[in-house]
Amino acid sequence: METRTLGRTGWRVSEIACGTYQTFDVAGRRGQEQVLALMRANLRAGVNLFDSAPMYGHSEANIGAALPALEGAGECLIATKVLQSSLEEAKRQIAHSFSAIGGRIDLLQIHNMAGWREVLPHLAELKAQGRIRATGVTHYSSGAFGEIEAALRTGVADVIQIPYNVAEREVERRLLPLARELNLGVLVMTPIRPLFRRGALLDRLKGLELAPYRPFGVSDLGSLCLKWLLSQDPALVLLPATSRAERVASNAAVSGTPPLPPELMRELERRIA
Repeated sequence: METRTLGRTGWRVSEIACGTYQTFDVAGRRGQEQVLALMRANLRAGVNLFDSAPMYGHSEANIGAALPALEGAGECLIATKVLQSSLEEAKRQIAHSFSAIGGRIDLLQIHNMAGWREVLPHLAELKAQGRIRATGVTHYSSGAFGEIEAALRTGVADVIQIPYNVAEREVERRLLPLARELNLGVLVMTPIRPLFRRGALLDRLKGLELAPYRPFGVSDLGSLCLKWLLSQDPALVLLPATSRAERVASNAAVSGTPPLPPELMRELERRIA
């Protein structure tokens, strides 16, 4: 797995990391075993960042249960979020996240920009105290990009997490130029499927001839979407989420291959236009 520098954090992060929305939200012993197996598969593939949130149900607790059993867990990065409009509620939620994950959070992000004017300065305090290593902001909707821009202009956030794929490209006009200007890390939350109308992107690509893309590690439409993003911008770190270990391996296979040539990039984009 190739790595990329996550902006001004200086961290070398696997260019394909691990999102946990829905896939790590499994209850009980079965959930713990499933997440442990998925985290092992990711680590074997070279993934070194796992992104969670309290709103992802059992994800944080399952990660916390898995970490002591994982060889190399100390070298991976754990990201999570806070989603509360008041500072006091945010503090309580953050404390719960620390407890669930086992006392360790590397990157703490404002989820959906909730209460960011109050909460983001508190994240800066936690960073200054050494309790977290980096701060971030995130939202799934382009309607919130104005709020994200305002938050980034404060200079507090180190990382943004954004919706981006071959069918969702508003970030190219607004957020990515600002991220480059401020040397921010960029995590991509929807590299294969939009959050809503989840089947729409892959449905529009059905029938696309994959043979020209296979030399670049592409084995299916999902890995093709990942490769398009990796070829589009060398600063991006992608967060696909899967509950299948074999999918982890097929996703990772696009890392380390040459960027897609312009003609193949444009062919894919024409199918979406």
